Amino acid sequence: MEEHSDIQRHMSANQSRDANINKVGKSVEGKLEESGLVKGSEHKSGSSEDSSIREESEKDEVPRNGTSFYKLEMIKIQLISAHGHQTMVEVEDFMKAKPDAIALSAARIISLMKAGGEKITRAFKSLCWRCKGIQVEEAAIIDLDSLGFDLRVCSGTQIQTLRFAFNSQATSEYSAERQLNDLLFPRIQSRLLKKKRTHQNDH
Repeated sequence: MEEHSDIQRHMSANQSRDANINKVGKSVEGKLEESGLVKGSEHKSGSSEDSSIREESEKDEVPRNGTSFYKLEMIKIQLISAHGHQTMVEVEDFMKAKPDAIALSAARIISLMKAGGEKITRAFKSLCWRCKGIQVEEAAIIDLDSLGFDLRVCSGTQIQTLRFAFNSQATSEYSAERQLNDLLFPRIQSRLLKKKRTHQNDH
């Protein structure tokens, strides 16, 4: 009998607690009804004009969790080289431009030139004197493309970059290497050409 009375006491305590929870819930629901909210929905009050204005503003709002995309249009391009030279590039020319023919081979050719040692350095110095009339103490190739190459030279206390153009635009890695060698070693190339012509005439 004592166990039974303990169980009944526990059950009655739970029922009393549930009843209190229900009272609190009804009280909160009543307050929500007074403020215009019933079960999470808002009572629509006011004129139809206010309602339409509210709907339009909701349409114009961008969702906080949404993604926005923007299309950017180029209006001006300024190219700044590694040495600080600034050049304006026309947008139309940029849009029509295509990748350089030897863009993927330039680094390899420059590495070969630098690995050539003193022989290549003397050829660069001679080129500066023959084509630019400048006597330099140091010269090193720093850039190469299908139209020519750039040398970084030191003359006395002055350091500058000199541009040397190919006779024609290189269309391949082989074409760029051949024209580079023609500029660096013109006498050797002319001698080989003369020997070739002489050999052909003998036959």
